[in-house]
Amino acid sequence: MELYATNMFFIGDNEKEQAYDCCIHGNVIFKIGDSLLSDNTEWCVSASAYRFLHTLFENHFMGAEDFLIPCCGHTMIPSEDKTFVNIIGCNNGIDFSIIHEDEIITIVTEDNTEYHISFKDYKKAVVSFAKQVMDFYKESPPREFEDDFDKDGYSAFVTEWYSLYDKAISMLDEIPKICPITFEDYDVCTENEIMSISKAGISLKSFGFINFKECAYNFKQTEGGSGKCVGEREITDLSFTFYTSPKPIMIKFIERNKFIEFIAKENTISRFNKLQKQILKYGYSTMDIS
Repeated sequence: MELYATNMFFIGDNEKEQAYDCCIHGNVIFKIGDSLLSDNTEWCVSASAYRFLHTLFENHFMGAEDFLIPCCGHTMIPSEDKTFVNIIGCNNGIDFSIIHEDEIITIVTEDNTEYHISFKDYKKAVVSFAKQVMDFYKESPPREFEDDFDKDGYSAFVTEWYSLYDKAISMLDEIPKICPITFEDYDVCTENEIMSISKAGISLKSFGFINFKECAYNFKQTEGGSGKCVGEREITDLSFTFYTSPKPIMIKFIERNKFIEFIAKENTISRFNKLQKQILKYGYSTMDIS
């Protein structure tokens, strides 16, 4: 396996303008054997390396537009304590599912081709890629910022980057244990949180995303089955529980007063059933536990 960057640069007409670009751009080369999984397009190299670092410690599933090789990563949103960052770009990029299976990493492409790499070889390639990006930042002039928000975002990015990198190199030959889902706690919201539903999953107003591929994988790991079930539904409670990581997301349908239920174009039960039909439309299902 090969993973590295070429032709790295910062955007700007001159050195002064380039100093305000916190993202490294260039080509990302991702090869497994004779297969090239990337292309010659210019991508956001730094966001790509950051996301590949994450895959050393957690599964990654296609569908949420958090592309492993994203076009851009121009917005860095820091956590409150400025130790974690959320990188946002456009809806363009190259993506794969990266799944931990004991000592083997399974890489699944968009056309469902699977590649199997030892975790040791995968980690070696990811850490080497991350170091290449780190060295480019270090050899470049210090970054400049338009405002405190940009500064805090970049600071959180650097803090989390080094936390992931140090954790990776300190593992030596250790294989991380991936706990895809825990049922000790749930995130609960109402149907009003739903913004849109697609074959990839459900987008929520709270900046959450229910990834159907992830849920189907987690359900099969814990409950078995065909690999198409994404969670549970309970009509007596008018709720769906999706098997998201690290904890499930429950969506509840709240009944309104009798008059509104009577005059509404769709009552609560019909809206509940409509969601189930949409899930089925995209080739997935939920288990009835009523």
